[in-house]
Amino acid sequence: MRQFATAVLITLASPAFAAESPLLIDVPALAHASQAQVEQVLGKAEFCRKSRYGLSCRFAAHGVEVVFANDKAERITVNDMGDTPYDKNAVSRFGLKAQEPDVATDEMMRWEHLPGLAELTLFADKDKIDYGQIVVTPLPERK
Repeated sequence: MRQFATAVLITLASPAFAAESPLLIDVPALAHASQAQVEQVLGKAEFCRKSRYGLSCRFAAHGVEVVFANDKAERITVNDMGDTPYDKNAVSRFGLKAQEPDVATDEMMRWEHLPGLAELTLFADKDKIDYGQIVVTPLPERK
């Protein structure tokens, strides 16, 4: 009987454990942060270069690239998502509450109504996520 009760508890608890994915990047902590604040979270930048929108820096942590516009983190790209499954709960790996994406296809999912962000897009590589792109504030279009 005790084995049955244990099996039932494990079965009931499994969805709760599955929903709790480890945090990859704390996006709310990085959004609108200065380069110094981002370096406190991700470590020293491997390199920085000028881009058309501002300063673009690459960090070793998860292959993160951050574009600083007006000295604030405005675009974040996560190039190394590990083995993160391509599903709607992946948004929680960015420190955000899991919710249905606004757009979902076999190739990408986009959330357009996340608190404090313009959008978050995840791109698929079969059943895993290839990379993620976070736009904090829409950048001006190139003229």
